[in-house]
Amino acid sequence: MQRFTWKPGKAPAGSQTFTAYDISTHDSSSHHHGDNHQYNTHHHYALSSSPPMSSRLPQDRLEGFVSKGAAHNSLERGIDAPKCHPKNKGGEKVLWLTGPAGAGKTAIMGSLAGSFFISESAMKVDRCSKRYLIPTLAFHLLELIPGLRALILTSIKNNPSVFDKQLEHQVEILILGPIRELCKTADASEWPKAVLVDGVDECASDEGQEYRTERDRWKSKEGNQREVLAALIRAAADPSFPFRLIIASRPEQHIEKYFSSLPAGVIKKIFLDAKFSPEADVELYGKSMLNTIGMDCGLQGKWYCPVGEALGIENVPRHLAQQSSGQFVYIATVIRYIQDTSGGAHKRLEDILNWRPRNPSNPFEALDVLYSGILQTSPNPVLAAKWIRAINSGVGKTYWRSMCLLESFPGETKHLFNPLMSLVRIVDEKGEPDFHLYHKSLSDSLKDPKRCGAFYITKDDLHGFLAHRHIQVLKNKGPQGQLPPEAILGVILRGICSDLPDYIGHPHTKEYDASHVGWWFSHLPVPTRQPIHTAFQNAHRNCNSFSHTPTCELWTGYLKRYARDMGRDLPRRERFSSFRLGWQ
Repeated sequence: MQRFTWKPGKAPAGSQTFTAYDISTHDSSSHHHGDNHQYNTHHHYALSSSPPMSSRLPQDRLEGFVSKGAAHNSLERGIDAPKCHPKNKGGEKVLWLTGPAGAGKTAIMGSLAGSFFISESAMKVDRCSKRYLIPTLAFHLLELIPGLRALILTSIKNNPSVFDKQLEHQVEILILGPIRELCKTADASEWPKAVLVDGVDECASDEGQEYRTERDRWKSKEGNQREVLAALIRAAADPSFPFRLIIASRPEQHIEKYFSSLPAGVIKKIFLDAKFSPEADVELYGKSMLNTIGMDCGLQGKWYCPVGEALGIENVPRHLAQQSSGQFVYIATVIRYIQDTSGGAHKRLEDILNWRPRNPSNPFEALDVLYSGILQTSPNPVLAAKWIRAINSGVGKTYWRSMCLLESFPGETKHLFNPLMSLVRIVDEKGEPDFHLYHKSLSDSLKDPKRCGAFYITKDDLHGFLAHRHIQVLKNKGPQGQLPPEAILGVILRGICSDLPDYIGHPHTKEYDASHVGWWFSHLPVPTRQPIHTAFQNAHRNCNSFSHTPTCELWTGYLKRYARDMGRDLPRRERFSSFRLGWQ
């Protein structure tokens, strides 16, 4: 039986492995020029004077689709990301590492010296979009393998539309073709031995698409994940591809179905569950990290023993391991919480030991109690939960757009989340603004009323909260909180104003006038057709043919004037609901 042993610290020296893509969402330092993305992962927006993609050099074009924050050793993932040492042997070319949330898949992958981790919780397009997968893999290959750089860049030059092609074609053009050519003269025995792809289940739906229902969005997401898997299997199946492929994901049904459709012997599946005896490994990790915290804080010996004994707990690391139910995310969150010494390590450990599950048979109970206990330390726990739900719904897109929309006063982000640093990061290791959940299981917990209890936010409550925040920005004619750099403020306001029509029909007090609507219109992106259509339709949502609300009258009047004055730039005759604007 294969065994994965948890050990804190760095990956073993001389590891012959690299991660190609982590589809989870973490930060990145790369600049994006594809799709509709006008920003990079540090939220500095590209200027309109940037040269068109087709006129840039092959190296620059490739780097435009590289997610550097997806590397196993990137600053984005953090220097203290938990790691373990895997011992895996077998002849299969593809290994699928799977298991429930928090089982430790990413910790295992992080120990293999990989370079790409997919993540929805990182709020970065390049960390969850399929468009960055193959280019990032190619980029890491050309950095690691002598002689490959020139061949990949030549292939890009000869195939200028490569970044717009399907992933399987990108694999051939950016990876397999150049490797075949290099293998004619090079010895591959000294090359890295494995490619790691973590978080396939977090690969997102297509950006910039309109979806009629959430089911349509989910189908797009599943389709993208299957395309990612097909491209990876296509690479692994090619005789010229000299690497083993290690894929990590949750055991989602469509992923399981895809792997089951492959011929026997193509992949080996390892499911992380109780048979791997994770409890002893969690205990070892917990004990080691508690000792490290003690040394860092100047505490003597096994400082945690007296804290446990006062509460009737004889062995604190073993107790924490038992509470974890084999979920590595539990002990990782505990350690992050205690490491935040602003409240004192003794007091924080005491908090942890007092947060005990009522139903120990539920494997998620202890984790949910831990999350709820930490959330309670925020000055406004329910509002913090709303922020997390709102940001994970995709409404924010970037850190600054989220803050410009959600903050009701400057500094509210720090006010809410400084006590929650074990759950959420609001600055990265370089001190740049950032909003990142350490683990997707927090988002999962907050979406389930049975798991999060008083912190559950219904879809209606979330929509109402977002409607309130959009209307407050409208009334204020701009953000109420901290302003972003001037260079990106205009881009952010255009994004918020584009979304605002979705919330006009929500009941609210009309404390604004035509000047506010004019401000809204002046910040719309070009072309303006869709936001205006939506605004007109939603303004009539709460009125009928016999009476109109003040909101309806204000927006209708303004949009009719716009149709009369600016008709040349709009369709001649366009029907909104049961009304017809007089397009000229």
